Amino acid sequence: MGNSVVGATGARALRIFGAGSGSSPLAGKLRHGPSDERRAAALDVNADRMLIGASLRASKRLRATWPRLSAATLGWHSRTTPLLVLLLALLAMFNTSSTMALSILVVLPAAFRIWIVMLPTVPPPDDVANPPDEQEPVYSIIAPLRGEARVVDQLLSAIERLNYPREKLDVIVAVEARDHSTRAAITARKHRIAITVVPVPAVGPVTKPKALNVALPFARGNFTVIYDAEDRPERNQLRAALKAFQSGGGDFACVQARLCVDTKTGWFARYFTAEYAGQFDVFLPKLAALDLPLPLGGSSNHFRTSTLREVGGWDPHNVTEDADLGMRLARFGYRSGVVASSTYEEAPADIGRWLGQRTRWFKGWMRLSRN
Repeated sequence: MGNSVVGATGARALRIFGAGSGSSPLAGKLRHGPSDERRAAALDVNADRMLIGASLRASKRLRATWPRLSAATLGWHSRTTPLLVLLLALLAMFNTSSTMALSILVVLPAAFRIWIVMLPTVPPPDDVANPPDEQEPVYSIIAPLRGEARVVDQLLSAIERLNYPREKLDVIVAVEARDHSTRAAITARKHRIAITVVPVPAVGPVTKPKALNVALPFARGNFTVIYDAEDRPERNQLRAALKAFQSGGGDFACVQARLCVDTKTGWFARYFTAEYAGQFDVFLPKLAALDLPLPLGGSSNHFRTSTLREVGGWDPHNVTEDADLGMRLARFGYRSGVVASSTYEEAPADIGRWLGQRTRWFKGWMRLSRN
């Protein structure tokens, strides 16, 4: 494929860099005289307008199409619900009946998890053969990045090691338009496969799901997978996901790979390793075996691209867009499953990062419960 970083200008009528950078590959070819410079400047302006328009659409599509499914439509009563629940819990401490009712509400989720864990595991069918390389479908890989210059090479190297025909890989990196260091790190490395860099304007919420929505229209693949900056997927993960789709049927819309923490820096990282093992090796496979909705993990989600577009993509106003999308797929009548392939990533290294992560998770889950 050549060692190239394909800017959105050269690939699909958009630029690799944002306004004022003067780094458009196409603009560089055109600037030979005053008229060429004016044409290049017009190209830059049009590309920026297209990106801003795409960003606005990405921010508003779900809210405009299915407002009840978007966290952007939360009213004051939804925002105050957690506080009201806390006050009721405090009042319940002074009433025996209320205390018993509250205890039941607390125990039920734990009882459900215990019941799920005790169910026997049914191994997925493994009698579907992968087609020859020339018959493999195009597979899109979207990686949203912000402030990730340090790990860009690690992520792209992991993608390059995937056991999949290179000419069938459609790699899209969505980078915040003002994140010059990450974009410079992408441009500086020597690439073994072509990638498309889509700059995400700072319009609307500056969130991961908004960036994913901006990148989604550029996906050419029949299937799309999401990877985070620190991810290192196993080499055969795409082929394993294809097997799951082929054996799952037409209503099988999403496959979740295992997320594994391999940071061994201390007890905090080991705690994360155990937590992820329980979630992705035990809990999610049992939910999938029962055809129950899956609270998807933050990355290594493999989708049928057409279905992903049909349900509105990600909610840019929900900080747990992964779990929200898993529930929305179920509401549209689609099933999700798991695949026995791992993606390795780093755990938060300190209490501050962990607390920020968990705060976002609980905030998103409370928004999700509103829907």
